[in-house]
Amino acid sequence: MTAQDGKFTLRLFGPFGIRNPRGQKVDVGGKKNRGLIAILATAPDGLRSRAQLSQILWASSGTDEDRASLRKALSEMRRRMGDDFERLIYTDNHDVRLNMDAVELMGSGADGDFLEGLDIREPAFCAWREEFRRSNAVMAATEGQTVFNGSLRAAIAVLPFSNPVDEPSAGVIGDLVAEEVSRALSRSSMLDVVSHLSCRDHLLQRCSLSELKTVLGVDYVVSGRLRGGGNRLLLDVELVDVRSQRNRWTRQYPISLPTLLRDGCLAVEELVNEIGRTILLRSIEVTASNPLPTVDSHALLISAIALMHRQSLVSFSSARPQLEELVRRAPRQAIPHAWLSKWYVLSIQQGWSVDFKQDGAIAERWTQHALDLDPDCTFSLAIDGFVQNNLLKRFDLAQERFDHAIDADCNNALAWLLKGTLHAFQDKGLEAVAYTSRARSLSPLDPYRYFFDSLSATAHLANGDYVKALDLAERSLRANRRHTSTLRVKTIALHQLGRGEDARAAADQLRRLDPGLTVEGYMRHHPAAMFRTGKEWSKALKESGIPVSS
Repeated sequence: MTAQDGKFTLRLFGPFGIRNPRGQKVDVGGKKNRGLIAILATAPDGLRSRAQLSQILWASSGTDEDRASLRKALSEMRRRMGDDFERLIYTDNHDVRLNMDAVELMGSGADGDFLEGLDIREPAFCAWREEFRRSNAVMAATEGQTVFNGSLRAAIAVLPFSNPVDEPSAGVIGDLVAEEVSRALSRSSMLDVVSHLSCRDHLLQRCSLSELKTVLGVDYVVSGRLRGGGNRLLLDVELVDVRSQRNRWTRQYPISLPTLLRDGCLAVEELVNEIGRTILLRSIEVTASNPLPTVDSHALLISAIALMHRQSLVSFSSARPQLEELVRRAPRQAIPHAWLSKWYVLSIQQGWSVDFKQDGAIAERWTQHALDLDPDCTFSLAIDGFVQNNLLKRFDLAQERFDHAIDADCNNALAWLLKGTLHAFQDKGLEAVAYTSRARSLSPLDPYRYFFDSLSATAHLANGDYVKALDLAERSLRANRRHTSTLRVKTIALHQLGRGEDARAAADQLRRLDPGLTVEGYMRHHPAAMFRTGKEWSKALKESGIPVSS
């Protein structure tokens, strides 16, 4: 690296070292200052919140003192580094960022342990560093980039269900049930389902679990048998975690042959939802009990998606480092970048963001990263449309994003849903209902079906169908009772139905979850504010007891 290259060189393997573009050693100060640089350098886009840095490096000092210690450390670094500090580090009241465009990461594990000899004894720092040392993916020697191993989806195979009844049609029915289960599972963006044709190979029926892992490359296997005869059958089914070779559960489900033939996937919906929930909970369990760099990528993503949609602040907050780990691990994969953008959108919508403008800009930056990596990624297009519509009020650009996603994949449930929401905000109730209904017919498995019900309720609200809006809002709230956007819909629907007392009760619950909510704030930030719907909805909130201003 020469001065003409214009970049700082940073070594994190072996003894820590940083040099400016002129080749001179940069004095950043003490060991925690060096640790701070390392934590930033391994973060997505070089960005960490002040709360994260304080927790990792100064947690033992106590809440107030750890924040003061971070301020002192940054002040010392600015004094020692001079102009180099301004080139390398950006700070505001919420985040600290390392300018990764100005940094070249040098070296690999062949040069020594990660942060070798950096004697910081804070438990959180030691745990963080150990995670990196255990991971084979940490900053491997491929031009300073991390190595991505593994799929972002959990792979699953559904084997044809056997039937001990000696009837010519027995095998056909078991095969048909397995095919419908496979089709239903394939609707989930979290799962990679092995082709049903591949699973029909008779040789697979004699394979052990370890052989299935090798032959099919799966994480989970669904198998079982049908019992009984005629039109009413019983399905004994089991879900096996291939890696641990453990049965996750065994269940029994009634199968009506006429219903199966008539409704297809809908006839096995309960079974499919249970499979999805089990994989989801297993992913959360694995992620919570292991260092993040050692967790399979698909488990990380599923866990993060589940936690960010639970809408408790603790669960929601824990999703962000999981997504950041995925971005660090897979810097060239668009999907994790787009999910991280959605995390910031939901943070704003739930009232947990401390800086609406800044977090909106961060959300847009993550979707731009995602689209730079893959301009045709339909999920990234849908999320960027979400950002453009809900946060930035760039309705034309949002429409363009949704249409691009749907043109590329006409079964993209999320794009249809968000396109419907865009139309709901713009007084186009009929179109909104049509689009969100299409989305719900394609909707994925848990954990965010409540989200589809919530935005569908908004569409019916815009269309003046307050009974249906209330029904969908209440169904969404049964799955996620803390979702403030859904509570707003419920409050407005109750008011428009003339149920003033119930509307005021819903508004009281909404205020407990979002104490800072005001009508003025709602109108300032909500994308429907300039349309008839926004004016009607804000009036309903006001008359239900939401204060006009703080």
